[in-house]
Amino acid sequence: MRLRLPVLATLPLLCSFAALAAAQTIEPPPIKMGLWQSEVTTTMENAQNSPMGSAVARGMGSGRATVTQGCLTPDTWKKEIQGMQQHMRDTDCTMSNFQQDSHHVSFDETCTAGSQQGYSNTVHFEMLIDDTENTHGHAEMKMTGPAFPDGMTMHMAMKTKYLSSDCGDVKPGESKVIHE
Repeated sequence: MRLRLPVLATLPLLCSFAALAAAQTIEPPPIKMGLWQSEVTTTMENAQNSPMGSAVARGMGSGRATVTQGCLTPDTWKKEIQGMQQHMRDTDCTMSNFQQDSHHVSFDETCTAGSQQGYSNTVHFEMLIDDTENTHGHAEMKMTGPAFPDGMTMHMAMKTKYLSSDCGDVKPGESKVIHE
């Protein structure tokens, strides 16, 4: 099974900006470059109804906030865009309902990469750029397949804030977990 769990769940800071990369433009959004901190709280529905869902919930800590820091540069922005474009070419994922302006990005994504085994997932993502130093948003991912007999839904609430133009010991493109 090749079930895609979005970067949103594994790299909270980069996911916020990677999702913005869906714009498929090389130009960074109207935010400051440097050290950013992200807080993502994930809750799940129906995870307890299957062994795989329970394992995902334990690994992600349903209801807990994960705080990470990451270094955003114009180059990491470009790499995130290229990575998302490559992902779309390599998988059975399609994007729809894309909307973007200088203060908002939203889209839906449907993946059927595991369709031979009966797996699929849908994602709705929305990010608001409050100002050059703050963003917030949410995502919802619904998964279906044999390991999720009743389906499973993940809700993610995200907040990011700019900390400094100096990234310190956090290398561009990497994420540092502050609190899980």
